[in-house]
Amino acid sequence: MNKSKIKTTNSLRFKIGLFYSLLALLNIIFFTVMIFENQSDLLLKNFQFQSENLANTILADIQSIGLSGSRDDSFEVFRKTLKLYEINKFSIFDPDGKTILSEPESGPGVKEITEAVLKKTKEVSSDKEGNLFKARYSLDLNESDFTVDFLLPIRLSDNREVFLFTHFNISSIQDRLKQLYIQVGYAVLWGVVFHIIFAILVYRAIFKRVGSLEVASKEMATGNLQSRVDWGFKSNDELDSLGKSFNLMAEEIQNKVTTITRLNEEINQELQIGKEVQELFLPSVKKYKKFNIGKLYRPMREVSGDLYQYFQFPEKNYYGFFLADASGHGVSAALVTVVMAMSLQAIMKENHSAIQAINQLGEVIANRLQASFFATGVFVVFEEPGVVKFVNAGHNAPFIIRPSTKEITYVDSSGPPLGMGDDIQYNLESFPVLPGDKIILYTDGVVETPIKEGGLFGLERFTEVVLENIHLSNAEIVEKAMALLEEKHEEYKDDVTMIVLDVPE
Repeated sequence: MNKSKIKTTNSLRFKIGLFYSLLALLNIIFFTVMIFENQSDLLLKNFQFQSENLANTILADIQSIGLSGSRDDSFEVFRKTLKLYEINKFSIFDPDGKTILSEPESGPGVKEITEAVLKKTKEVSSDKEGNLFKARYSLDLNESDFTVDFLLPIRLSDNREVFLFTHFNISSIQDRLKQLYIQVGYAVLWGVVFHIIFAILVYRAIFKRVGSLEVASKEMATGNLQSRVDWGFKSNDELDSLGKSFNLMAEEIQNKVTTITRLNEEINQELQIGKEVQELFLPSVKKYKKFNIGKLYRPMREVSGDLYQYFQFPEKNYYGFFLADASGHGVSAALVTVVMAMSLQAIMKENHSAIQAINQLGEVIANRLQASFFATGVFVVFEEPGVVKFVNAGHNAPFIIRPSTKEITYVDSSGPPLGMGDDIQYNLESFPVLPGDKIILYTDGVVETPIKEGGLFGLERFTEVVLENIHLSNAEIVEKAMALLEEKHEEYKDDVTMIVLDVPE
């Protein structure tokens, strides 16, 4: 069974239509049977009454006619008398069953006298003893076709007893029966027409308007917020009230969506401006070519909660790389990164110490944001040959890879996230490095992204993709890692930032 057929059979319109059709059929059958039964009973009683009345009338009319037993004038009078009652065929026979006279005289119209008819003669014969208790005639009524077998004893002019036998129908009953069939037919036709008219009225009054509501609802669901129902609303009934309520609801939805769309456009414009402002705080790599920096910065929305900053003081051979991830994402996180960027730049102008810069930045965030927001961060410093220094404030562990040996060193956190308190002190850790060693910095949007096969992308998978492409440039390593993340991810729930840099000679 296809979907359209299932939908049709589950339709309320179909169910009510089917129920109404069955009810209408039963209703028509019931009243037809009732009419036919009542009229049939009346016809039968009328048939019995008219048969008896006709028999008595014929008996009275022919008693004065003296038949001679031959086709003479008396027979002609007899024949015409019966013809008055629409009896055109009859037979006159003796007690032995021998036909004396018949009309017509010969041919297919002459009815043969059967043994059953002869037996009936004994019941009506006046020559037998006890004739006072015998019937004056015999009537056999055939109720299936409203015909009568009429047997009547008569006396000839020579006083012989003979019997008149005829088979006739009562035309008025036949006509009435035909009229009954016609009336029943009219009743059935009227019942069908009435139910069809009623069904049309119900359809127009209910289902047509419900259908209009359904169509308008589907159009609104597909995005046509201008869809309305309009059937005149002249009935002022419940469906008219429902239609007006639907239009009011649709109007309100359209107004709300229009307002939301306008506000959304304004917000997007403002976010775009915010994105451009935020990007002003991001450094250029032109002054840091010897580090061969490979970078990917992908906000989940227009603005990002990730921040990276580069610092250099050539006179002191000092280079610093800072990566932070503010709590949350979107506008609130972006505002935190702006505060961090401005604060860190101001701090680094006064003091080139990474550990003091992190400690002061933590105090600024804690005091200004009052612990409502916090951020993880990692500061990488190059100021001595063969040594790299790290300060990790609750951030994902960066790692160092030596391409020649594939040796990996992870740098764990040395304290809680920035902004958790204004008296937290962090430690500066030093690691020996060789020229060409690679340092990988990243935010949790990389390793904590859900993937299609279940679980998270993870640090292990990220490390593997970096190792597999360690022979490529840092920019290509970042591209390969991002391509794998794009392939595996189910959805992004945070901003994604990756930085890969070389230890310079």
